[in-house]
Amino acid sequence: MIKMRKILALSAAASMALSTAAFAEAQTESELAAQEADMVAKTDEARSNIVYATSTFGQKFSPFFATTAYDMEVVDLTQAPALAADRGGAVIYNGIEGETINYNGTDYTYYGLGNVTVTQNDDGTVDYTITIRDDVKFSDGEPMTIDDYIFSFYVLVDPTYDGSSTIYALPIEGMEEYRGGMDSRGNVIFADGDGPYVENEGYTQDQYEMFWEYYHNKAGADFAQEIVDYCIANGYNAADDSVAACAANWGYELAEDATAQDFWDAIVAAYDTVEEAEETETAGSTRLQLTIAALGKDFETGIETGTSAASVTGLTRVDDYTVNLHMTEFDATAIYNVGLTMAPLHYYGDPAAYDYENNQFGFTKGDLSTVKAKTSNPVGAGPYVFEGYSNGVVTLRANENYFQGKPATEVLLMQESIDSDYVPGIVSGTFDVAVPSINDETLKAIQDANSNADLQGDTIHTVLVDYRGYGYLGISADLVNVNGEPGSDASKALRKGFMTLFSVYRDTVINSYYGDRAAVIQYPISNTSWAAPKPADEGYQAAYSVDVDGNPIYDSSMSEEERYAAAKEAAIGYFKAAGFTFDEATGKFTDVTDTYEVMIPGQGQQDHPAYGVAIAASEVLEELGIKLQVNDVGTSTWNNALESNTAMMWAAAWQSTVDPDMTQVYHSSNAHGEGTNSNHYAVDDEALDALIEEGRASADTEYRKSVYKDAMNIIMDWGCELPLYQRKDCTVFSSKRIDIATIPQDMTPYWGWYAEVETLALQ
Repeated sequence: MIKMRKILALSAAASMALSTAAFAEAQTESELAAQEADMVAKTDEARSNIVYATSTFGQKFSPFFATTAYDMEVVDLTQAPALAADRGGAVIYNGIEGETINYNGTDYTYYGLGNVTVTQNDDGTVDYTITIRDDVKFSDGEPMTIDDYIFSFYVLVDPTYDGSSTIYALPIEGMEEYRGGMDSRGNVIFADGDGPYVENEGYTQDQYEMFWEYYHNKAGADFAQEIVDYCIANGYNAADDSVAACAANWGYELAEDATAQDFWDAIVAAYDTVEEAEETETAGSTRLQLTIAALGKDFETGIETGTSAASVTGLTRVDDYTVNLHMTEFDATAIYNVGLTMAPLHYYGDPAAYDYENNQFGFTKGDLSTVKAKTSNPVGAGPYVFEGYSNGVVTLRANENYFQGKPATEVLLMQESIDSDYVPGIVSGTFDVAVPSINDETLKAIQDANSNADLQGDTIHTVLVDYRGYGYLGISADLVNVNGEPGSDASKALRKGFMTLFSVYRDTVINSYYGDRAAVIQYPISNTSWAAPKPADEGYQAAYSVDVDGNPIYDSSMSEEERYAAAKEAAIGYFKAAGFTFDEATGKFTDVTDTYEVMIPGQGQQDHPAYGVAIAASEVLEELGIKLQVNDVGTSTWNNALESNTAMMWAAAWQSTVDPDMTQVYHSSNAHGEGTNSNHYAVDDEALDALIEEGRASADTEYRKSVYKDAMNIIMDWGCELPLYQRKDCTVFSSKRIDIATIPQDMTPYWGWYAEVETLALQ
């Protein structure tokens, strides 16, 4: 199952892997699309464009309203943010002059449109001062100034803004006053409820009835269709894009001819309330958002509901190239949001309606229709100029005004295709670059295409990059403890006994399940994060690799079997420390009466990377007189247990954000069903809370990194999480056409194939 949740259940059945039969079927279904791609790309050796294979576009190429990953790729290539970021996703503070940062042993210098200084004031307030270059032009030749930043800012914080940006949620002074007193007509109708119509100045009875008719009778199908579209767009249903097939990938069994309405009805039936169903199953939008979007401008336009400020007092225009954002308190995520895309006022807005001194910002407050009118035709300051979308192809032309220099390749084509055709398309010469789903079939196809039978050869050059997230095994401290004391040393020893046994089987099982597609990790954080501990760091060690006395369990000379035996002995030591009685004669604990349970969401097929780990550990525990029941369950059972905090142990995966803030997952305010109920480990530790709060209160990334390392040590000491694996993402290039020396080195989830697109060249 693939879902837009903070926790993802990963199984082969829910992965992007395709069977050989499905691979062949998908190729047949896509013949027409492939032919169109051939015609557009002119796949003879003479063509001078680069063709990138991607998935279906939503055709929202706006820096304000793009939603799908594929639309965002067009935005990235046609727009430029005020602040750049490095390979680890950390913001570059000195982009104008350039900032050199070491990654993986190599120094790289990063440039951007602007600089930022962060000043934490004595009264707790914070100032972000952003200065942009004074020599930048948009692709149409118009000069860029800070007024473009201010215009873009006010679009994103407008009371009726319904895009994906959340900069309005930052503690910017005056934000609530500016956004208050106005809301979209649709939101106002929804807030008033669907009782009898009451005459008012905000909306007519016809508008009222139109809204509720759509909300109750059509928005549910839209909600389900968005899930279907999400599955298709992300490659999970490349071979079968029917509603039933997509629903199956979402954990629902439907008839083959099921409609989106049938899918919605099944979702509602699975929950106690419609509200719970909607909150849990969303692929991004609510029925309210879908209703307003479907009904259009009349329902998107803002209407007054009270007093509203004329401007955001926390934003101050300093000069033509500098702006200051004053925040009432520090927010660790602010640095990632203030470097917004520099969209051109003269194109997306109305210069005649811009007068900063008189609180006019390029459009009428509450009416973003002029901005939305340009959604499908972007203009920006990025490396490429959008020329059009036709027959599944976005055509981009090199921007002569790009601040880092005109790209080496004049034309870049972004061709819609399906995942299973990406690698064959590289082989045939249809495509030059693609990001296919990584599975055994894909890797074999790449190796078969190369004469050296390797992933990097004379036909295809493959780059494997760590995925922005990781898989893990969790234990609830509330449910696995000694004498009802989750935080006691004995309880921690009990959980670490289990974790020591789980841990030793990771290498063998994960390698067998994933091969080159994943690697074992040691800390509860994605390796892609700038805050992740590195092997060269002082104090770095493998997860659960010391015994109850703090001594190393393993040494480099041990065989696999010797490691298993050593882990067993170390586990015995932990269980003794938990208070259990060990009979040396029988080699068993004599007083462990509880049956422990670990839930693996393998859909009853034993098809999950954690299943083998759990089974191997359970067999050793059985020898020790401890019962560990491994339950291979369906997604809904697994999810319900997690959300109700009844899962003793479980397997899952996180998708990481750029910022490593641990509040949601590990802070005690979100444990025991309180807060966001997202601390399923039930870790409740004052020292950990203090470190989490300390880490999110600092703007110093190096300091934050050390703080989070200490926090991770506490998490591991609680014995509540075992990092299992980090999957890989895959990018493939045509070795015959692309000059491999011009692709980015040390690619990451934050530094992909087009991160240095201005240098990407054909041979």
